[in-house]
Amino acid sequence: MRNAALAVAVALLFTGCARVYVQPAIDLRPHEVVGIIEFRTDARGALGEFVTQKFIQSVTEDQEDIRIVELGNEKTVLEAVGMTRLGPDAFKAIGEKYDLNTVFTGNLDVTEATPSCIFTPGYASVEAKVNARLTARLVETSTGGTIWSNSARDERTVAGVSKFGHGLTFQAEDPEKAYGDMARHLCRRITHDFRGHWERRGCR
Repeated sequence: MRNAALAVAVALLFTGCARVYVQPAIDLRPHEVVGIIEFRTDARGALGEFVTQKFIQSVTEDQEDIRIVELGNEKTVLEAVGMTRLGPDAFKAIGEKYDLNTVFTGNLDVTEATPSCIFTPGYASVEAKVNARLTARLVETSTGGTIWSNSARDERTVAGVSKFGHGLTFQAEDPEKAYGDMARHLCRRITHDFRGHWERRGCR
């Protein structure tokens, strides 16, 4: 194995080919301290909170020392600063109250779906095929200006879903197993600017 690796290294040297690590497109250190408001969603249940946690994990995967303050849901944050909607004045007040330079906000839209019940001996599960769109942005508290924004879509069958009227409710004993793949896929797609990657350069 060592000889094979050496042979590859020699070949790369003579061809002028190198594998180079590219730093994340967005370095969050100049934007600290960073706050995050729990992502809004039109679905009921724990999905918004769950996706927010996955988003934090994705953002800090290659920037582990970044300080992120979890502020709670939008309603709670706005009440804390005496505002009724997120706008430049609200972001400025949030920044001053919590000593933040920037704040992440996001929205998770989930399409209507018809859940189906799966019954097996000793087990029952409610699944549904859903189409979800995650949008997020990073806002500067001093100006209310957007520094970064991105969105991603995913469609898949997830468990732990119930339908009441015109809305969906996401509840599961094990959220990671029920809809973890969807949340993780959306968050990884949307946060690629905050992660580094390897590139081959100078290859002929």
